Amino acid sequence: MALHDTTPDSSTRPSGFLRSATLPLVTLLLSVVIFIIDTVTKYEVAAATFYVVVVLLSTRFCRTQGVVTTSAVCIALTIASFVLTPGGNFRSGIANTVISLTAIAATTWLAVSIEAARVMAERAQAHLAHVARIMTLGEMAASIAHEVNQPLAAIVTNAHAGMRWMRSDPPNMAKATASIDSIVNDATRASEVINRVRALATHAPVERIGMDINDVVHEVLALVQSRLRHSRIAVRTGLSGVLPVIPGDPIQLQQVVLNLVSNAIDAIEAAPEGEREIRVASSPFGASGVMIEIEDSGTGIDPSVAGNLFDAFRSTKRGGMGIGLSICRSIIEAHGGHIHAEPGTLRGARFCFTLPGEKEGVS
Repeated sequence: MALHDTTPDSSTRPSGFLRSATLPLVTLLLSVVIFIIDTVTKYEVAAATFYVVVVLLSTRFCRTQGVVTTSAVCIALTIASFVLTPGGNFRSGIANTVISLTAIAATTWLAVSIEAARVMAERAQAHLAHVARIMTLGEMAASIAHEVNQPLAAIVTNAHAGMRWMRSDPPNMAKATASIDSIVNDATRASEVINRVRALATHAPVERIGMDINDVVHEVLALVQSRLRHSRIAVRTGLSGVLPVIPGDPIQLQQVVLNLVSNAIDAIEAAPEGEREIRVASSPFGASGVMIEIEDSGTGIDPSVAGNLFDAFRSTKRGGMGIGLSICRSIIEAHGGHIHAEPGTLRGARFCFTLPGEKEGVS
C-alpha cells in the first residue's frame, strides 16, 4: 500500500474547529460594534443595515430557532439605537430604521427558508442512502443467507452429537458439554450476522459517536465473507493499531465501506483471470483523522467516466442505478472528510477516503 506522512503539521491542520469555536464570538463582537456605531452617529447613517451580516453569520453555527433569535436581537438593537441616537434628521432616521428592519427581516426569512430546504435535502439524502443500503443487502442476500446457514447447520450437528454423548452408556458429559459450548458459539455467530443486517436495514436517524474505524471495517468484512469465499477473492488487511477515535455514524460509515468493498468484488468478478485480491488499509491522517484505502485487482477505472465517477445516476455496472458512489461521497463529506479514486497498484482501482478526528471537527 502507499505510504503517507502522518506527522501532524501546522500547515495541514484543518481550520474547521477553529472557525466553529470563534465564529459565535466574532458575530457577538460585530453586533456590539454595529450597535455602538449606529447609536453614536446621526440618524442619517444607516449602520444598522449591517446587522444582515450578523444574521448571515449566525446561519453558520445556528439552526432555525437560533437564527430567528439572532434576528430578534438585531431588531431590538436597531430600535434601541434609534431611541438612543443623539441627533440628526429625525425623518431620515425613521426611514433608515425602517429600511434596516426590513433588510434584517428579509435576510432572516431567506436564511430560514434556506435552512428548511437544507433539512429537507438531508432527509431526502438519508432516505436515498437507506434505499441504497436495502439494494446492496438485496444483492448480497444469497451471501447473507449462506453466512447464517453455516452456524445454523453447525448447531444442528452439535445438538445431535450432544444427544448421542448424553445417551451413551455411560454418558460422556465432557463431550456433551463441549457440544453445548459449540452450539452457544454458533448461535452467537448467527445472531451477530443478523444484527449486522438489521442495523444496515434500519432507517435510523444519524447518530454521531466516538468510534474506531477499524471496527467498521471488521464488521463489513465479516458481512461479505461468504461472497468473498464464493468468488475466490483474498483480502489483505493493513489496519493500523494506533488510530485516533473519530466522531461518526457507524451505520453510515459501514455503508460507505460496504459499497466500496462490494464494488471491488464486482470489478474483480468482471476482470479476466488473474490476481483476485482486495487490500484494505487504515492509517492516521492529518492532526487527528484517519484514512481508509480499499484497492482491488479488478478492471480498473474507465478513463471516460473517471471525471464523473461520483456523480449520481452514473453507473458502469449493467442494471446499476449509479447512486452507490454518490451516496458514499455525500456521507463522507457530511462527516467533514474527502473521498477520491485513483488507479491501483494491483491493476484495478484504489478508493481512499479521509475522516477528521474529534479535535478537527466538521468544517
